[in-house]
Amino acid sequence: EREYPPLLRDAGIGGTVLIYFFIDENGRVQDRRVNESSGHQSLDEAALAVSEIYRFTPALNRDKKVPVWVSFPITFQVR
Repeated sequence: EREYPPLLRDAGIGGTVLIYFFIDENGRVQDRRVNESSGHQSLDEAALAVSEIYRFTPALNRDKKVPVWVSFPITFQVR
């Protein structure tokens, strides 16, 4: 909500942005990229800003923590 662009929110415009996250061995986001745009640059930028707060459990390859790319949707919608 905090990152939702006010002009788009007030106009009732929402969308979903598919973001790639690069998660390190400690579960921290080290890189993020837009995989699929919402069609609105402001929403895409907001999704990248929101992605900074995500925390993950490290990925495992057997019992060893490994870095990994994952993809998640971030959706903005008016309630």
